[in-house]
Amino acid sequence: MINYYEILEVSEKASKEVIEKAYKALAKKYHPDLNHDKPKEAEAKMKQLNEAFDVLIDDSKRANFDNILAKKRELEAQKKQQNTFYNTAESNFTATRPANIAEANKISYSNNGYYTDRDGNFYVNTHNMDDKTKQKLQSKLQEKYLEAYDAYLRQHGYKLKYKWTFKRVMQVVLAIIIAIAIFTVLFFIPPIHEYFVGLYEENVVIRVIVNLISSFFKAIFSLF
Repeated sequence: MINYYEILEVSEKASKEVIEKAYKALAKKYHPDLNHDKPKEAEAKMKQLNEAFDVLIDDSKRANFDNILAKKRELEAQKKQQNTFYNTAESNFTATRPANIAEANKISYSNNGYYTDRDGNFYVNTHNMDDKTKQKLQSKLQEKYLEAYDAYLRQHGYKLKYKWTFKRVMQVVLAIIIAIAIFTVLFFIPPIHEYFVGLYEENVVIRVIVNLISSFFKAIFSLF
């Protein structure tokens, strides 16, 4: 992402007067008429300067840019934190003998190879793991990172679209099968059975939907 403040070489808290002075100074320095030896580079630089000035000199455009810049930095910070965790798990950690009892008490080990220090930092000991276990761990960490990333985007108003993969299709099919199985079991419980029958007989819309679904499954079963 282009940082207009860096292009104009000003602080993010710079006033309009400072931004205008910086723009004029840089425009004079990089104007194509004064850079005959590098006309294309000067022209590209002037285009960036004009774009940056147009955004930062306008209060509404600047506020919108500041908001986007803040979100980008927040995402990068989150990604950096996730990568630090991932890289720690990837590395072969070798524990060293603590210098004293106080130092030893800072670390709390567990039997499964994980440990956390007093600051809440999480580490994974992969030294004795085989390649298959490491791959599973990497896959799990990647999955958790993507979940956190998606959750962050949703919190900030982004609408996410996912590609239909074989795994996702199978998950949807499995969810439908489980839902049908639960409904079937509930249907044969007398009070619930009576309630559903009454709902079916009294509600025209539900009756039409149930009949359509029933006809659909009958058509499928007739093929076998």
